[in-house]
Amino acid sequence: MNYLSRLSVVAGIISMASLGCDRGQRERPAVASIDKRTPVSLPADAQQAVLREMRQMLGAVGGAMDAAAKGDTAAVLAAIAPARSAAAADPAIEALLPPEWKELAERTHGGFDSLAVAVRRTHGPAALKDTVLTHLARVSGSCTSCHETFRVVVR
Repeated sequence: MNYLSRLSVVAGIISMASLGCDRGQRERPAVASIDKRTPVSLPADAQQAVLREMRQMLGAVGGAMDAAAKGDTAAVLAAIAPARSAAAADPAIEALLPPEWKELAERTHGGFDSLAVAVRRTHGPAALKDTVLTHLARVSGSCTSCHETFRVVVR
């Protein structure tokens, strides 16, 4: 197929695709009317810090599961360290968050703290897997509750 034939085909596809487009000024519903979660308005830098903390917790979950599958207690502890209470958000950012968010965050970080205690008391690869899975099921429940309740918006 030569260049002009290809160009003609592409133009035809674009033309057909545009038939379904409404070029009029149609008002779109606001995000708030679609997304019923509570908006939490943060400055951009605080939003990025909160998202970074969430990614660390998600990474901790994956790292803990991987390490537990290998029966590696030290690796489980290393994986969850960034998600424990000691690694929680800076108090200046916490002051910007609603009380319900802080409760869920404390429960989530506390779940990683409890996991660390339980892992240190666990002996054997099978027990390690069970311990990690049981605790991470609780932790992920807190994560899910928070994500179902809140959404972060930039001021």
